[in-house]
Amino acid sequence: MADIREQLRCQLIAHGYNVGSDTRAAHGEIYLKGEGDLASALFEFKPSVNEAIDTMYQGAWVEGLPPRFAVLPECAAEDPSFELLEQMGIIPLLYKTGERTEFLDLDRLLQEHLVR
Repeated sequence: MADIREQLRCQLIAHGYNVGSDTRAAHGEIYLKGEGDLASALFEFKPSVNEAIDTMYQGAWVEGLPPRFAVLPECAAEDPSFELLEQMGIIPLLYKTGERTEFLDLDRLLQEHLVR
């Protein structure tokens, strides 16, 4: 996961986003800094939909909080619980590995959910 995390971090920086420090690296997260150094988005790296649901569930999530992305392998889209992520306010960001890691629909998701 660390390699995938670093590749996403580099892509976010290349897109011009202010990526927070690596102090949370042990937790497998990336956050983007917004106004006043407050988090403007959170990316959590999970191996499965079920783990994302279990660890990212926040009953108090409401409109206006920074977007939360679950970074998942492409095969997660086939999980029967996949649509539950969006119902919980979690944005799935799928990746596929090969010669290099590709984050599927990254540009579209950034445009739809993040403000620069």
